[in-house]
Amino acid sequence: MRPNSSRFLTLATLALAGAWPLANAAAPSRPNVLFIAVDDLRPELGCYGSAFIQTPNIDRFARTAALFERHYTQFAVCIPSRVALLTGLSPERTHQTYGPHVWEKVPGAQPWGRTFQRAGYEAVSLGKIWHIETGTLGDSFDVLERSDRGHAYGDPTHDAKLKEWQQAKRARGGNRGDDNDLPGGAPIAEGVDRPDRDYIDGALADDAIAQLQRLKGGAKPFMLAVGFHKPHIPFVAPKRYWDLYDPQALPLAPNPQPPRGVPAIAWSGNPNFHSYTYDAHAPLPKGDWAKETMSDETARWIRHGYFACVSFVDAQIGRVLDALEREGLAENTIVVLWGDHGFHLGDLNLWGKQTNFEEAAHSPLIVRVPGVTQSGARSPALVETIDILPTLTELCGIAPLAVTDGTSFAPVLREPARVWKDAIFHVFDRRWAFEESSRKELVIGHAVRTAGYRLVEWRRGWSMTGERVATELYDYTADPLETRNVADDAAYAEVRAELEARLRTGPARLNP
Repeated sequence: MRPNSSRFLTLATLALAGAWPLANAAAPSRPNVLFIAVDDLRPELGCYGSAFIQTPNIDRFARTAALFERHYTQFAVCIPSRVALLTGLSPERTHQTYGPHVWEKVPGAQPWGRTFQRAGYEAVSLGKIWHIETGTLGDSFDVLERSDRGHAYGDPTHDAKLKEWQQAKRARGGNRGDDNDLPGGAPIAEGVDRPDRDYIDGALADDAIAQLQRLKGGAKPFMLAVGFHKPHIPFVAPKRYWDLYDPQALPLAPNPQPPRGVPAIAWSGNPNFHSYTYDAHAPLPKGDWAKETMSDETARWIRHGYFACVSFVDAQIGRVLDALEREGLAENTIVVLWGDHGFHLGDLNLWGKQTNFEEAAHSPLIVRVPGVTQSGARSPALVETIDILPTLTELCGIAPLAVTDGTSFAPVLREPARVWKDAIFHVFDRRWAFEESSRKELVIGHAVRTAGYRLVEWRRGWSMTGERVATELYDYTADPLETRNVADDAAYAEVRAELEARLRTGPARLNP
């Protein structure tokens, strides 16, 4: 073990014990941070128990780290999920949904990059970390690169059709949910025989490796954030990753029907999946949300594409982690792998994210802190995306955030089985641009998730005194696949009352 590694071990251990004011530690003693974000990554990985998925590199990393079995995002859409990550603030405080940077109006709010910069770090952001790399979040990094080198599609004709479709969509006024009827149009999935580096995420891995080589000799500790785009749709990956799977052997979703008793507002429809073409496959029909049923053949093709993209990104993550080792940085670098939210793949008859259901809100979180985390540790603790920044500031000896809704889970890294939170909280805004309704009113689904239940209250506006539109309650002990909404079942009246009270003690209290 190198000297700087042993010094980090001692300081990190003291930080977890609360025995050392790490904010006063000399900058060279502070650990580096490598933060890896993966878009739309559901916890269907080998290390999370999947028997068929091919993710050898993430699985290898998990064997050296602590895996959180129950990590939940604040909002199952890219922009608000990433704002929660980068600020440590809940959507109930920021009111951040899909649009502009309204989080900036919160007194004392400070973006991730600036937090590290002010502590003496070089802050580098590559790829998709913040959704649109402009404004305060984007400006808070020393180095900011979207790393959009490479192609969206392997087939040049598909790239051309994509550009034609994008131009037509802009001319028409943006997303409406019928975008696959526009001129042009590109397939929702593709697998052609091209090198990894010809694609955006392959080029991004190259950029991350180059940054590690540059940062190795720097005078400052670094915080390097690398945001991979896949498996976000379209499901495009080199053919060799498609070849890892036999499509006929791939399982379909075990719960393909909406929950019994589900209110219509809780079920999103499948807006993003109406924005692509399906080649020779039968497209997802549009119309009545309950009738948007995909054929088994098309469903297997779509799931095949998603899993191929996961394996493609897994390979790129492996390249970056190998470079971290090769450059001699691993023993003094905290590594975090995070999925910004989950993704429906036919479960509950849903395709995409944009819900409060388990498959959308639940995502992977794996953390390695040299000298602190136990290799292969697994924690059942409930943790949230807003907890990540407070955790990293504590581990890095950075002064606590002036305002945060998260809680550092550093103690759980030391003791994975310790008793922790009894609940986490998340929301969804059903005022969605793809809705055909002309009202476009704000209706928020406020959710509380405990070890055994999820309660969701849908109310008009952010206030908890707004008109209640609908309520959901799911019992994950008796019904882990969310097949039945039991909110109106008299047998659950006491549970519902307890969870309604608990909901009001969480971030929802910020909007009385």
